[in-house]
Amino acid sequence: MNRCRSIGLAVLAAATFGCDVAPKVPGARERGYPPIIADSAERRDRAERGWRRLLDTYNLPPTPPDLYPITYTPRSLLGVSGGIKLATVTATRESPNLALREAAKGFIERWRELIGVEPGGISLVATNSTVDATQFTYRQGDYPFPLAGDFGEMTLSISRDGRLIQLDVGFIPVVELPARPAIDREAAVGKVVGKSFVLTDRSGRQQQVSISGPLDISNARVVVLAIQKGNGLEVRLAWQLNPARAPGWCLYVDAINGQELRLAENSEP
Repeated sequence: MNRCRSIGLAVLAAATFGCDVAPKVPGARERGYPPIIADSAERRDRAERGWRRLLDTYNLPPTPPDLYPITYTPRSLLGVSGGIKLATVTATRESPNLALREAAKGFIERWRELIGVEPGGISLVATNSTVDATQFTYRQGDYPFPLAGDFGEMTLSISRDGRLIQLDVGFIPVVELPARPAIDREAAVGKVVGKSFVLTDRSGRQQQVSISGPLDISNARVVVLAIQKGNGLEVRLAWQLNPARAPGWCLYVDAINGQELRLAENSEP
């Protein structure tokens, strides 16, 4: 999926990035910020019932669902041998993916409760075709700002003969957030100026990056960032800062209270 994945790092600055040392907005926690998506037995039971209905609908043998914790959306089709036959698909030379796209759309409409988002709240953002299948990537759009980090996207793959062979749903429930940042871009960038980091990517390669001034941040935007904390998800309004000397990495600073949140490798294209 298209996500910012948290990567282990060594921090060389005197203040550790990500520690809860930034000034807080007085009373922010009491006012309900950040909102928490709590683990819910009701949400889990609803997802398991939806999964059983799906298996029954497509005459599939009983198999336990592979669900994400807390959100209880499908993480994979583990145990569903051969995939799920959605439709008899006839691809044309002019529009080889049109029938597959319609099959994906129909599946989303029918199983919206299992997916966890209304179809009108998502958009198709990428299509990747191989000889055997097409992968569709959808992005959640029912928050006022883009979702970043580990959540907010769904991928599903459909084979040329109309079988759903992959399903990974990273959507989250909608919670109420402030309508605008409480700190501006300059203040957010100021939180990371003067700090240095050793970045370790997924292949084990390391890179030292120093933020000596505002020009060392190439881009900044406000995003919604969900962070798992124990048995819940904290949902925050955050500044996503991109270090100029480390393309593909993100620094996150809370846009309401200025707390430094995390450093992550960005898998977005």
